[in-house]
Amino acid sequence: MGIKELMISFLVTLHLFTLLFIPTILTRLAIGFRPVTTIHLPKSQIPYPVIFAYRISASKGDLAKLKHALQAFYHPGNYYLFHVDHNAMTTEHLELIQFVSSNPVFAEMGNVWVVQKSNLVTYRGPTMLATTLHAMAMLQRTCNWDWFINLSASDYPLITQDDLIHAFSDLPKDLNFIQHNNHLGCWKMNKRGKPIIIDPGLYSHNKSEIRRVIKQRALPTAFKLYTGSAWTF
Repeated sequence: MGIKELMISFLVTLHLFTLLFIPTILTRLAIGFRPVTTIHLPKSQIPYPVIFAYRISASKGDLAKLKHALQAFYHPGNYYLFHVDHNAMTTEHLELIQFVSSNPVFAEMGNVWVVQKSNLVTYRGPTMLATTLHAMAMLQRTCNWDWFINLSASDYPLITQDDLIHAFSDLPKDLNFIQHNNHLGCWKMNKRGKPIIIDPGLYSHNKSEIRRVIKQRALPTAFKLYTGSAWTF
């Protein structure tokens, strides 16, 4: 047999092998194949240009609004920390934890948390600011984010989270949108700057209004006083 006949015989054998044997292997592999229904990507690999960290606070009786707010604000690329006032019922706190832990999306992404040890927050008192700073510190230790947004259970978004991410994608990440002003004027100077205020939430477990001392203090000279809104980012 010449070389030409040998090559033809080899090619015919190879062709028959390809037609008969390889499909059998592929069929066996396909029998044991299971499609992937869940893909988990680490946060560092999710291609979102910016990441928001939300701190959403709630008081007694706000559980329904808090659940609604979470569903409205949720996005897999963001982080969410919920704080329920210490004055709320224990059952409300536990129900929120159960709601978060039982949701398969939240469990898969791992980006929703509930503060376990709640603080007692007094409206217009320093405990409100202290709780916000505490939430920021917790989020900084837990994850990486670009902007911090402080909201309450009564807030509701007017645009989608994807639109918000797109709007902030080209902004410098060292910008902030804190509403502040150091022009106190007579009214703020006498009503906010000089009064000595005692917040019962700092030392008591019973919620009550802030208390004002009759005697006033002098304005500080080492730094300037600023006023603004607590609901900002």
